[in-house]
Amino acid sequence: MRVLGVGNCTLDHIAVVDRFLEPDTQKEVLQFSQQGGGAVATATAALARWGAKSSIVGKVGDDGRGRQILKTLSDEGVDISLCVLQENAVSQLSMITIESPTGRRQRVYTRGSVEPLRKSEINDSVLDGVDFLLVDGTHPEVEMGLMEAARSRGIRVMLDAQENTPSIREAVAHCDVLVASERFASQFAGVGELKSLCNALLEKGPTMVVVTLGDEGCVGMTASDHTMIRAAAFPVTVIDTTGAGDVFHAGVTFGLIQGWPLAKIARFANVAAGLTCSGIGSRGPLPTLEAITERL
Repeated sequence: MRVLGVGNCTLDHIAVVDRFLEPDTQKEVLQFSQQGGGAVATATAALARWGAKSSIVGKVGDDGRGRQILKTLSDEGVDISLCVLQENAVSQLSMITIESPTGRRQRVYTRGSVEPLRKSEINDSVLDGVDFLLVDGTHPEVEMGLMEAARSRGIRVMLDAQENTPSIREAVAHCDVLVASERFASQFAGVGELKSLCNALLEKGPTMVVVTLGDEGCVGMTASDHTMIRAAAFPVTVIDTTGAGDVFHAGVTFGLIQGWPLAKIARFANVAAGLTCSGIGSRGPLPTLEAITERL
């Protein structure tokens, strides 16, 4: 099975401090890490680490940072041959500060001068040989076209819905599997009670929905069986939640590839996401498949 991810890839600079800075002050960091980041990028990296064939369509500048972003993916075994380098562009960057005693985060980021992917840069041939398409809304024009083309080919499509933007709202009707934050789901569906929320999301077009609830785990439902399942979060000492959501999406994708029932998929994804929170960044503590299955 081959998974194609289309979406965000970036470079994360992560600093751990004893407490957040006051204005006009400075301090030495307790720990620093530079890692690849981005929702789809981290999900494809996780899937590659777990043995799935993963490719990514992303866009970076042709500067040193852009090439470093791509190297963090190729080092994990992700196929980056479909990525686009924009000439004379400054690549994207995130800077994350973690307050050690509380685990709270502050994040600032720049998109640099990299423009969204254009249809002229990517065509439907990127779907050749693909069994599963994962998108996150970073490049809405290209992603929408690929979602429609994928479904016409019988390729399953999963949408990572975190932000309540017009393009994400439109994309919901074009996905088979919707994995959404509770905030997005309630804003989009207009209801709050979880079972009603899952039913309302299914009515928008997907055949499976999973709603993430942070440290309360997740709920999910399929169109073939409107019984809501609930999976508790995996208990860990949380150091950093930077990559938890991205690895959760990878976990759902991996479970679907294996043909697991929804309840097992949710448990697997929760364990994978939880283990990722036990270290700094999204890629450093990325768990192996063996580590996840041991805890199942």
